[in-house]
Amino acid sequence: MPTPDLSVDELLTDAQLRELLGISRTTVWRLRKHAGLPFGKVGRSYRYRKAEVLKWIADNPMHSRQLTLKFEVRP
Repeated sequence: MPTPDLSVDELLTDAQLRELLGISRTTVWRLRKHAGLPFGKVGRSYRYRKAEVLKWIADNPMHSRQLTLKFEVRP
């Protein structure tokens, strides 16, 4: 899979978010329910705006220590 482009604000599916953050389905659910992970719904499916998720991680240092992003930031 190619490295995600951080300059593009895209909607991520549950699977894409799990892969990006390296977390399980249960952890995504817990972050949504208890930690304020930003999300939206399209029908019955959850969607996550990549820019909002990255900002949420940056603004919540407690969560950023627990999450390992699976990409490199390029200048």
